Amino acid sequence: MNKWKIALSFLLIFTFLATPALAANNDKITVSMDGKSYSVEEIPVVIDGQAIYSDIPTFIHPVLDYTLVPIRFLVERYGAEVNWDQKTKTATVLHEGKEIKITINSEYIYVDGEKRDIVGGTTPKLVTFSNKESRTMVPLRVVSEALGFEVGWDRVNRLPYINTNRSEEENGNENINKKVISNVIVGKGSTNIPKITIAGNEELNYTTTVLKDPNRLVIDLEDAVLDLKDNISFEGGVGKIEVNSYPIEQVSISQFSSSPDVVRIVVNLMEERDFDIFSSDDGKSLTLSFVNRVKGIESQLVDGKEALIIHSAEKPEVKTFNLFNPTRIVIDLLDSSLEGGTYFSYDYNIGFIKGIRVSQFKPDGLYKAEDRIVRLVLDIKEGISDPNVSIDWRDNNLIVIPQTSLGEVIDYFTDGKDRLVTINAKEKTGYDIEYAREDNIMIITMPSKVLDIEEGYMNIGDGLINDITLSKEDLLAKITIKFRRGVEYRILSDEIDEKISLNFNRAESVKPSDRIIVIDPGHGGSDPGAVHNGTKEKDVNLKVSLKLNDRLRELGYNTIMTRDSDISVERKERAMIANYHNADLFISIHSNSYTASPNVSGIQVLYHAHDKAKVKKEETVALAKIMLEELVKGTGAADKGIIPRERTVVIRDTEMPSVLIELGFLTNEKEAQLLNDDEYQNILVESIIKGIEKYFDLY
Repeated sequence: MNKWKIALSFLLIFTFLATPALAANNDKITVSMDGKSYSVEEIPVVIDGQAIYSDIPTFIHPVLDYTLVPIRFLVERYGAEVNWDQKTKTATVLHEGKEIKITINSEYIYVDGEKRDIVGGTTPKLVTFSNKESRTMVPLRVVSEALGFEVGWDRVNRLPYINTNRSEEENGNENINKKVISNVIVGKGSTNIPKITIAGNEELNYTTTVLKDPNRLVIDLEDAVLDLKDNISFEGGVGKIEVNSYPIEQVSISQFSSSPDVVRIVVNLMEERDFDIFSSDDGKSLTLSFVNRVKGIESQLVDGKEALIIHSAEKPEVKTFNLFNPTRIVIDLLDSSLEGGTYFSYDYNIGFIKGIRVSQFKPDGLYKAEDRIVRLVLDIKEGISDPNVSIDWRDNNLIVIPQTSLGEVIDYFTDGKDRLVTINAKEKTGYDIEYAREDNIMIITMPSKVLDIEEGYMNIGDGLINDITLSKEDLLAKITIKFRRGVEYRILSDEIDEKISLNFNRAESVKPSDRIIVIDPGHGGSDPGAVHNGTKEKDVNLKVSLKLNDRLRELGYNTIMTRDSDISVERKERAMIANYHNADLFISIHSNSYTASPNVSGIQVLYHAHDKAKVKKEETVALAKIMLEELVKGTGAADKGIIPRERTVVIRDTEMPSVLIELGFLTNEKEAQLLNDDEYQNILVESIIKGIEKYFDLY
């Protein structure tokens, strides 16, 4: 034991004998963190032999056994400066030229810009006390050691201590320039299977040995000395952690030898288990995880259906979810390790699956940092909006089968303005095509025996094709394609073929029902927009937009509103709605304000100042000019001009001609009254419609 530790132990004993009230102050308090409530014991921190209580209670985390102190503790006791960034929930601690950045719930800290792992889940927390006040609490050990202080645990009095005045003489030079094992922590990952984290001050090297009868895993840490600082009980020089949670019974820790220096950790197991050991980014900590081995993936027929076979040593816990833009199915195998590498891709074409990627996934916010995850990403063919798979466990294999889908027999692709639909028959066949232009419906009929599916549905919703439905009646199969507007089509296949392919495009002769107009009432929900003269902008925008929507529908147009009630919608989402539906026009409705001069009134129209990927600037300028002209003519309001904008998201990110109309100034009392007037709103609506139709006559 180091000399300073012996001296400090005597000092602590004296302090506790001379201060009997100290233990009596350790009251139970209730705290809430991570959505759960806990009863914890308030404790002091012993700094250079003096027990210190903070006005904000200091306590030990009830699950992970690390000491949490308020940030103010660092300021008052270390003379540090602390700055808080509310947006990122990050505290910056400045002390004697050193900078430490710590973020709530982050498993990393930054010391003078260097990223360091926080091992064992000892992360900063936002803690709410029984008086309903919330405070940022930080791990005492993590911050104190980063500041260069010695942190320890008094096992007799069960209190943390800090020594801020160490000297080389006090340290006895015992562990200078040596690898020091400072912590061994048993925690749990996302599946509650125990994981062991070993922390040191330098990059750790190790060897492992598996023993049987009884089952044990031996980890020897080379060129290392043991200097544990946490509450681990030692008997005869061996520290023991009782776990008793499958598959670990107990963990033993010892200085196995001193020449050479070897620290030995023995994990006593309930039964033989496969395991994985991986290092932190800086190599200063190791995590032992008990894993399932994923040995390979292949495509096979299972019960007559094409399936993915994932060869696995054990049955893992599985999580699945879908991602979109583009559409993918994600299958995560928890507590699993990928053999043979960290990433593979496969060109398997199975049902609606067009490819598979598998990797040893580095956990993100969905999992804990020490989790071992094998992630499969199934890339989905275009036109399949809600794919699903069944997952079964047979003969140490996971069986993944795409559920019956129309995507198994119909391929859908987009190429600019073209849409390509291909029906894959089992054999060459004849077929009939009927297109009802007035109803925007096409029906393709063929023998039912050539399609290996009884019924199905595909939601396309690309602005040209609504959906595709397959049904069977006796000996015939009918594939019905519903369009949003009139189309022109070409048949690309032979009269008798096993792939019936058709190309679709917009019809040149356009009716109102062929058009899609997206109406965007600005602001909404928690965002009121401008508020003047007793009027909220969001309310005026919505009333005019609802009236515009009703009138356009009466005239036969297809319309979509980004909101039809008082809700919040992100600006990027508004543009995405229009792009997803391949709209012809995007009309954003707003009301203006100018507090510097309440007499200013009139109508403005904003447009994007540059070409967009699919729209020339001249088309957008033409729409803005026509719209302003019709609005000024219809209302008699002042012409405040068309205004170019570069960063206005809704008119920048939309892929069709788009304008943002400022109907009038709410800061002008008279114009605010007009914008609330029912008749004036009707005039605005009719003027906007005249502008839309005039534009459609030109483009």
